[in-house]
Amino acid sequence: MSDRIGRKPIFLIGMFGYGLSFLVYGVATQLWMLFLARALGGLLAGGIYPASLAYIADMTEPHERGKIMGLLRASSGLGMIFGPSIAGVLSVWGLTAPFFVTAAAAIAFGVLGYLLLKESRSVSSTRLRHKIRMVDPLRTRTGILFILTMLVTFIASGFQGTFAYYILGRFGISEIPAQMPLLGGSMMVTGPALMAVLFTVMGLAGVLCQGALVGILIRYVGERKTILAGLVMSAASFFLLILSPELVSLMFFASTLSIGTGLVTPCLNSLVSRHTDEEHQGAAMGVLGSYGSLGRIAGPPAGGLAYDINIFLPYIISGILSAAGAVAVVLTGKRR
Repeated sequence: MSDRIGRKPIFLIGMFGYGLSFLVYGVATQLWMLFLARALGGLLAGGIYPASLAYIADMTEPHERGKIMGLLRASSGLGMIFGPSIAGVLSVWGLTAPFFVTAAAAIAFGVLGYLLLKESRSVSSTRLRHKIRMVDPLRTRTGILFILTMLVTFIASGFQGTFAYYILGRFGISEIPAQMPLLGGSMMVTGPALMAVLFTVMGLAGVLCQGALVGILIRYVGERKTILAGLVMSAASFFLLILSPELVSLMFFASTLSIGTGLVTPCLNSLVSRHTDEEHQGAAMGVLGSYGSLGRIAGPPAGGLAYDINIFLPYIISGILSAAGAVAVVLTGKRR
């Protein structure tokens, strides 16, 4: 739709729809209303990120896109770091307060977008009459990029869904203060506090990577080699996490994992954009987002099932999949 009617309308529909979904969430009194709110948010706000990527593609030169798309991911990462803290403060006024404030913020930014955002794409009557044609991306030369996008979101979401249980199962850390190995000694810590620290450090590492490192690597080695480096780093990090005996090494390798996955996604977005003509940037970014969503759907339950078998198994599988992705990048690079 953003290819036909412009990026700005899709972005605005997403922002106002996101605000509406959180209003429903805030006033919900039944469980089905919560599911309805989340479904409504996904339906209306699902176009925000693809439209933003297509907007960047419209406004930048091909060699700049990876860097700018990395900055977009970094800004999203900052939101993921500070959002929970802000919500925790707001919850003093009630558990529904964060939802109403989020709704108000989304609507306010939608108004700002309406007033300040310039449309990047002209709309013609010919394009509006043109039928939307579904294309199977796996039959195109960029098919491997869509698969890699699904792979990266699969392993990242699987890790996020099991990491707290991994800490609990391996070190016995829960809501009750317990001893956590730290270098040559130990420290008393609770599970929630430990996870807050670990995910904050991982988030900061991801923001620094996508905000600065991605652009530098793309400039000197290109997107494909940056993707390869990220997948190799992710594979190594999963196996080293299993071997980490204490907090500092655990934090370090969790951060290198965040950096590894952070290197891959902006480069995949950039490559898909560069291999797509300007008339179909929105369609390409939308389908790419769909593959990412498939990975996020499948990752947590798959990780949970693997964890039930053995607490190390999710990370062994994810490490193998990351290595397989790196091999695929090497092979497709040779085949062009």
